[in-house]
Amino acid sequence: MDIVFIDETFDINQTENYHISIQAGLNGYSFSILDPIRSKYILLRHFPFRGSMTTSLLEDKIIDIQNNDEFLKKEYKSVLFSYLSPKYTLIPGPLFNKDNLRTFFEFNQVLDDLDEIHYNRIKGTDAFNIFAIPAELSGIVHRSFGNVNFFSHITPLIENGLVNYGGRGFQKVAIANKYGNYLDIAVIEGDKLLLCNTFPWKKEEDLVYFILYIYDQLKLNGEETPLIISGDLPKDSGVYEKLRNYIRKTGFERRNIRFNYSYTFNDVDIHWFTNLFNLRLCV
Repeated sequence: MDIVFIDETFDINQTENYHISIQAGLNGYSFSILDPIRSKYILLRHFPFRGSMTTSLLEDKIIDIQNNDEFLKKEYKSVLFSYLSPKYTLIPGPLFNKDNLRTFFEFNQVLDDLDEIHYNRIKGTDAFNIFAIPAELSGIVHRSFGNVNFFSHITPLIENGLVNYGGRGFQKVAIANKYGNYLDIAVIEGDKLLLCNTFPWKKEEDLVYFILYIYDQLKLNGEETPLIISGDLPKDSGVYEKLRNYIRKTGFERRNIRFNYSYTFNDVDIHWFTNLFNLRLCV
């Protein structure tokens, strides 16, 4: 079901003073609007995609949404676009050279003929995220908004983890983010990113297996090491209950206190959209 939450202070005639963040992937298209004066999110909208989805169909969906949604046809102070995809590679800062983006990316990914390469610096740690976006999709977004900053969804996931959980008294923290048929898992210790990987899954048991596998491989203590869940995993999911049997401090991601949020957002599970909101941490 499409959702839209709008604060009564939102003024559609003042959008050139607002920031918009967009997140899109094969399972949906979402955007949020931030009033920078109050650092407050005042609009959230989500279009879920159902059934089998290809990149070509995704592009058609995005064209339709951006051509017909009244909010997306306005001009904004800045535009951030995050692409949900497992096609990314993290490179330590000392090794990074933007002249070698393709070489770095193809070390453990396949660059399709119709893809283009982008990269972001991860501010919370000395690393860069190199990722691919379909060139046609990038063009569609550019044509709609002009100047756009592109990101991989992994960048806000890591930035938020380092900002919120690094150095907070937890020796280590695991973060699991589900989107569609993929599961991201990151492990943070202080200001260090110990691990970040993405796994494809088919059954709910796979989600539990991959998380417990990481706990086992990194010797994480299920009694002491917290697990923070974000993404499109319902709170009443059997996965959550199963995980709590093994990892005592399992919980869902909360709102980042660096921003304010419209009271209208209280009617949605905020952990579904934390990466979207936290995209502003990356600039």
